[in-house]
Amino acid sequence: MTASHEPLCIHCEQRPSASPLDLCPVCHAVKSIRVLYLRRRGWTPEWEQHLRRLTVRAKERLPLFPREPPAD
Repeated sequence: MTASHEPLCIHCEQRPSASPLDLCPVCHAVKSIRVLYLRRRGWTPEWEQHLRRLTVRAKERLPLFPREPPAD
């Protein structure tokens, strides 16, 4: 059983991450999955956090980009 403090694979979310891309060995072995999570030029920690926040919102079935209230 996986301890709760270990980060999970960002793809399958079932096994502990074991690669620099935060993928488990099974997901990391699939080339198409590795390409999907490959960090591109300009990929900052802030961008990574933004993507992770969007992922959490999507899992909770919340709007990804909530509308701002109209200005009075």
